[in-house]
Amino acid sequence: MSDDKMFEFMTKMYSEMQEGFKDIKTEFKDIKTEVNDIKTEIKENTKRLDAIENDVKKLGVKIDGKLIPTSDALLDGYKCNSEHITIIDDKIDRLQIDVNSISMKVSYNDSRIIEISKNLRKVE
Repeated sequence: MSDDKMFEFMTKMYSEMQEGFKDIKTEFKDIKTEVNDIKTEIKENTKRLDAIENDVKKLGVKIDGKLIPTSDALLDGYKCNSEHITIIDDKIDRLQIDVNSISMKVSYNDSRIIEISKNLRKVE
């Protein structure tokens, strides 16, 4: 191979390598730009997640501060009502016993009045 051909070959190779390097540099810049875009999106998403986390914490405080005492108060009210209903049921049971007793006495007295009235008629 002559020196001229060797020189042309090397020049051609050098030229092709330079084109390849330019392509690689361009692709590297594109990748670098994409990575920066991704980093920016990650930072924005991190900020959004922090905001959501703060909102969740606030809701937790509201639940602890408002709903739990409210539910406890409702349970206390339910227990209190249940106790009063039990007391009222006991009183109704005692009243029913008293009413039954009075009914029996009225029936007995009615019978006695009828007997006495029959006896009075006989005496007259």
